[in-house]
Amino acid sequence: MTAVPTPWHEGGDRGEHPGRRDRRRASRRDQAQAREMRWQRHRLAVPYRTDGPKVTFGVMWFIAVMVAAASSALAVAVLVAVGAGLAGLQIGNAWFPHSASTRWWTALAAFIAAIPGFLGPLGILVGGGLTVAVLAVFLIASPPSRRPTIEVFDSLLRSSLPVGVAAGSLAALAEMGVGPAISLIVLVSAYETGDFLVGSGSSNAVEGPISGLVSLGAVLFILWLVAPSPFTPSSIVLFGALAAVCSPLGQILASALLPRGNTWAPALRRFDSYLLVAPLWLILLRSVPTTSAL
Repeated sequence: MTAVPTPWHEGGDRGEHPGRRDRRRASRRDQAQAREMRWQRHRLAVPYRTDGPKVTFGVMWFIAVMVAAASSALAVAVLVAVGAGLAGLQIGNAWFPHSASTRWWTALAAFIAAIPGFLGPLGILVGGGLTVAVLAVFLIASPPSRRPTIEVFDSLLRSSLPVGVAAGSLAALAEMGVGPAISLIVLVSAYETGDFLVGSGSSNAVEGPISGLVSLGAVLFILWLVAPSPFTPSSIVLFGALAAVCSPLGQILASALLPRGNTWAPALRRFDSYLLVAPLWLILLRSVPTTSAL
């Protein structure tokens, strides 16, 4: 008599014993608990949220920002300013959970900081100045009653200025040409992809960034071969090395902008790797007459 095969989900056709499957599930559960504990213990932890369509949103964001960068600096400015405003809203919600009006002001301030980026470095200065002025006016009109004014102002600035300047710097790079903006986007996206794919399943805080740096290095090699304008083969390596250093540091800086690193702020995490590298790239590209001098 022919034996009836056991369904695959019961461990039959896969040749997997139910006990082995249970141990694997327990191992994954233990790793997830270890990650959660690490995020809880460390103030500047960089979390890897896997709930929801994170990969889909990440791909959509990459396509949108690449298309905008290939179109115009204004298109980049509009896109990233909306993202920065959403990030300002989420960071403001973390610092002022019981004040809906305050977090809408931080969203407005972050948008104002980013939107003039299509004008170049001057736009960044104008946007930053307007952001500080807007927040100062809000603080004067609605003085805090329970917290020191300087502490509240610090939280307002954290919620809006850094992410707004980073987003505006990306638009300012697009104003310089397609090469700088596209190069930075693909380098940072490569880092974030490798970091997330490995880091989201790792029980320690090292494997993710290392994988991200390996991915960034692979893309940098391609850029070295192509050397997009205005870069030379040697200068793109230097700018890529700067991106490699600043991308993980930007993630840590993003955690410092929040009350705790594991605070829910997905829009901020879309910009965290740009927080340092985008302004630094802009400063370097504007301060030297040609990248061949680097």
